[in-house]
Amino acid sequence: MKTSILAILLLFSGAISAQDAVIEAFEKSYAYEARGNYAEAVKSLEAVYSETSYPLNLRLGWLQYMKGDFIKSKSYYEKAIGLEKSGIEARLGLIYPLTALNNQDEVIDVYHDILQIDPANTYCHYQLAVIYFQRKEYSDAEEHLLPVLRLYPFDFDSNALLGNVYVKMGKINEAKTRYRLALQYNPYDEGIREALSGL
Repeated sequence: MKTSILAILLLFSGAISAQDAVIEAFEKSYAYEARGNYAEAVKSLEAVYSETSYPLNLRLGWLQYMKGDFIKSKSYYEKAIGLEKSGIEARLGLIYPLTALNNQDEVIDVYHDILQIDPANTYCHYQLAVIYFQRKEYSDAEEHLLPVLRLYPFDFDSNALLGNVYVKMGKINEAKTRYRLALQYNPYDEGIREALSGL
């Protein structure tokens, strides 16, 4: 009986020391990151790495991105997503390496995946609107700006962008309305003033 209790205590203390080692590795990684030493920040976490650890994969995804290794960053973020399928933070992280790799179609897919989980995510809607506007897909841009403005009717960026979208769609009265709202938010924005005066 004493032997089994001792074995349990040893296992428990081993588990605690392993957890302490992970916390210490994270602490070191933050200190190295603060100095811009991303290689050492990565090494400190690799020493305690576990494929089944969501926090380690998430953190390594970020550090590899900051280090400039976008392929490894993407891989770590994808592992994190696999471990927490209903989460959005790793998906938002994945946007960084995908953007750096110029994988815009994959970026769009990730934003849409997030909206499947969180349909009211205004950040994703706005970013998709920006992409679709740049692609001259104005109806899609409008579709993603309207949910943002339902929740944040006075948002400057969304009103300004929707004004631009409506100009491209030939909806001049709607564009004027959006530009005027943007100017109420920021009366000093010369770009919006010029756009409005040109209509």
